[in-house]
Amino acid sequence: MAMRTIEYDSRHVLTGRLGDARALTDLDDLDFSPSNFWPEDRSWVVCTDYDLWGTKAVGPATLVKALINDTGIEAVRLPRAS
Repeated sequence: MAMRTIEYDSRHVLTGRLGDARALTDLDDLDFSPSNFWPEDRSWVVCTDYDLWGTKAVGPATLVKALINDTGIEAVRLPRAS
């Protein structure tokens, strides 16, 4: 198998279907998953910083409520910034 060279200081933007993002986390030479998901319609965003303890999801109230109520996800609502 050929090794890929990855420049972590470079910023890369990929486009595609959300369901295909799983393939990006299955690469043997990556230590962490993609850090941001943002759909074309800009209705929500998911951001993960690889050296922090969690992932932030921002979107419509229905999305936030679904995440908070999902028993398989540990989620908390962050206070709004002033």
